[in-house]
Amino acid sequence: MKNSWVLLTLMPAPFLFHYYEYGQNIKHEEASFLGIGSVLFVLITGLLSGQVRVRYVVLVNGVTVLLSLLLGIYFIPNDSGWFKPVGRDAAIIFVSVVFLVGQFIVRSVSRPFLVKKES
Repeated sequence: MKNSWVLLTLMPAPFLFHYYEYGQNIKHEEASFLGIGSVLFVLITGLLSGQVRVRYVVLVNGVTVLLSLLLGIYFIPNDSGWFKPVGRDAAIIFVSVVFLVGQFIVRSVSRPFLVKKES
């Protein structure tokens, strides 16, 4: 389970969030998958992180933020009209923090049910 958590958490979800959202905005379409996809991602990674130490959760999410920022620089234009008032990079960091906080909330709620008690 720890390996699947690492693989899912290293997926650059904050970048994919903004890439999908900005792409749908350019096409003048609604980003209907955005909400449910984000909630599912946070729920799954939060549940899987129940057996991982907190420092590793923060470390892997930090790597994901850097990867998302790097991908955002190359694939998402810094459209000052769309990413107003904070800019593209701050928007990616903000979504990363929201995902991390969501993972910690799900982790804290599910941890008592998932962690094996030592006897």
